[in-house]
Amino acid sequence: MWPALPTWMCWTLLVVGGAIFGAAANWLADALAWQPRRISPFFPTESGSRRRPIEYLPILGWLFRTGDSERHGRFFWIRPLAVELVCAVAIPLLYWWEVIQAGLVPSGVPRPADGVLHAMFARHLLLIFFMLVASLIDWDEKLIPDSVTIPGTLLALILAASLSTSQLPHGIVHRAVFLGDDVMEFGKPEYSYLTFSAPYAWPKAFGGQPHGHGLSLGLACWWLWCFALMPRRWYRRKGFWKSLKMMCARLYRSRVTGGLVVMGLIGSAGILFTWIVGGSHWQALLSALVGMAASALLAWVVRLVGSMVLDREALGFGDVTLMAMLGAYLGWQPGIILFFLAPFAGLVVAIIILILRRETEIPYGPFLCLGALVTIVFWRPIWGFASRIFELGFILLLLAAACLVLLALLLLVIRFIRERLFGV
Repeated sequence: MWPALPTWMCWTLLVVGGAIFGAAANWLADALAWQPRRISPFFPTESGSRRRPIEYLPILGWLFRTGDSERHGRFFWIRPLAVELVCAVAIPLLYWWEVIQAGLVPSGVPRPADGVLHAMFARHLLLIFFMLVASLIDWDEKLIPDSVTIPGTLLALILAASLSTSQLPHGIVHRAVFLGDDVMEFGKPEYSYLTFSAPYAWPKAFGGQPHGHGLSLGLACWWLWCFALMPRRWYRRKGFWKSLKMMCARLYRSRVTGGLVVMGLIGSAGILFTWIVGGSHWQALLSALVGMAASALLAWVVRLVGSMVLDREALGFGDVTLMAMLGAYLGWQPGIILFFLAPFAGLVVAIIILILRRETEIPYGPFLCLGALVTIVFWRPIWGFASRIFELGFILLLLAAACLVLLALLLLVIRFIRERLFGV
């Protein structure tokens, strides 16, 4: 149906859809915040009167709400209008880049089918929506609610299992066909998507039924995420055994624990079913699970190191759950890439805020999302360079450990500057 539409109608629908996309993000950012705001026109007025129909229009509706300036401030409409306007322009551009130009497909790789490109675009559009909502809330309140990252992560896993071709492109593979007597023939090169084993071939031991290693790994990643979401707290000064006892008691009394256990059991059944089905569906789901767990673990380790060095919270737990969501959509390799891209923008903003406002805390979630967006848009050159680094295998773990040591030293320098020069 979409290819049959005239070109002008397709672009018009993309622009209008982008504006509606931004309006929905504005509404959810107001509704899911810890202190919900009632700026969106989809909230009723304080007096209970009905809004004019024109106020519900994206972009244009904000220009007709001058009467709300007394309640929300004189320039309350600038940010939501800008969000909707940027989405109306950026989403058609993203469609042009990903689908029409196939700009994410590595050089030399045959162009995949249009259905694959549209699936990839839809996956990234869904991720960008959750990133936008999380960034707006985090910028206002310096926290990211689970009501954004948990549904986003679940949808990423469902999408991976049901639409495996929506993963980021990896390169080309040569399918081998065994002709007998140890003779095999390679067919034409085919398009392949990113899996957790890339840039290496998929290991047979982590395939679907009857191979059990992949199932064990997938369930371990799933339950690690479920446990991380539980309301546990570790009291370090109480000693190991007493802290463990207090944490277990807290988990037992909390109602949230029961809900997460039920979610874990349902998810385990879904993972088991996909493992039985096998094939590309299982590969995509296991890759999403590994990406979710590895990205969250990376953020968690940096959170622990930063907190010990700075003697204060370096990363909020919302950033950890956000990284889990980003890893579930993109994979663990892009998760590492975006995590190291984010500080470049964050450091500049942090220095400006420190000088102007003497504030030492900035929301980091928007910069993680910005790093994810850069990784998606420039995936072709990024993966062309990064794939050679990921080929290092075990050496990559040594480089990661060295980076953590350098991070600790950098944080010590930042702490010294903060205390001696700014007295904060």
